[in-house]
Amino acid sequence: PDELNYFISGGLAGMLGWTVAMPFDVPKTNVQSRWDTRVVGSYFPEMISIIRKRGVLGLYDGLGPVLIRAFPANAALFLGVELGKRSFDDYIWKN
Repeated sequence: PDELNYFISGGLAGMLGWTVAMPFDVPKTNVQSRWDTRVVGSYFPEMISIIRKRGVLGLYDGLGPVLIRAFPANAALFLGVELGKRSFDDYIWKN
């Protein structure tokens, strides 16, 4: 059924999106959560510091919980958009 396809596609797309975005999100979150960093110019030094201390995989810290959240959130979003689009099209074109 189309609904299951929308649901699974949305969930997997969300997980892939977060997997790609995570290395950029971790340094941003570290900079935002510390009180002693400058707003401008702290991002790349933080990224380099993470890589030196924990390796490249350090940029993926916290990925597990993010992926667990991403699947249902994005699956529901895709399903809602597609069902809403279908309902709207049915209403507009059948009336």
